[in-house]
Amino acid sequence: MSGANVGFIGLGDQGAPMAEALIGAHSLYLWARRPETVQPFAGTEAHVMDTAQDVARKVEVLCLCLPGDEQLISLLFDQGLASELPHGATVINHATGDPNEAEAVAHRLAEYDLNYLDAPVSGGRPGAIARTLTCFIGGDATTLAACEPVLSCYSNAIRLMGSPGAGQMTKLLNNALTVSNLRNVVEVFGLARQAGVDLAALQAALATSSGGSFIVQAVGKYVTPENAEHIAELNRKDVREFAEAMRRQELDPDTIVDWAIAGADGLADLVESIGRRPDLPLGHM
Repeated sequence: MSGANVGFIGLGDQGAPMAEALIGAHSLYLWARRPETVQPFAGTEAHVMDTAQDVARKVEVLCLCLPGDEQLISLLFDQGLASELPHGATVINHATGDPNEAEAVAHRLAEYDLNYLDAPVSGGRPGAIARTLTCFIGGDATTLAACEPVLSCYSNAIRLMGSPGAGQMTKLLNNALTVSNLRNVVEVFGLARQAGVDLAALQAALATSSGGSFIVQAVGKYVTPENAEHIAELNRKDVREFAEAMRRQELDPDTIVDWAIAGADGLADLVESIGRRPDLPLGHM
């Protein structure tokens, strides 16, 4: 699907650089509820449309990066985008949501002769800008193969995990592990501080050691005193979504949830404790 007509709706902190990565490789069609959201695309090859329905009529692939399932379902079905997309088109959902909802959306779209890829991403805004996101895919291999030229514009790892819902399940598990790792860092760095270890020096040393992790490198570089509380709340939301999904599967997530939430609660203090040391680089994500 090289040089496809691709729509992108959901131009937030992560979605905007993802959409930007498509310019030049594909014909890009955009719509946003707020005009200022599409302003950065003025003067580019992107086509800014008046309505979401106008985008749907033009494209073979529609990428959505919305806040969650409620907005996804509203746009596709309540606002009628599913009926406006051409037969055989593919909807790619990059938001994080409920695995059961992903499966239900796939079935509903099939009634319109539309394909669906459940495709949440990992890497955040930095990964979107660097075009190094990981896409966790739930869908069929044929649809994925057709859409790889689109996904590869902003991803350097595209993992087919199973049928629709499997991508969302993988993302929720990834989020739970990420925030659990944050708790490990909070606990270990707390002990290091009591032992009189220079925390910035410890962080720099761990960045190139077997004890290093995404979290170790992110603290102080991408997570700062200014945004730590906001990121901590996003972490808590991730853990809550994970817990709800596990309970719907009649699984018990409580041990992981209790551990992970305490990690999010300790994030701001961890960032403040480490501080910033420009002479001690944190390495690269």
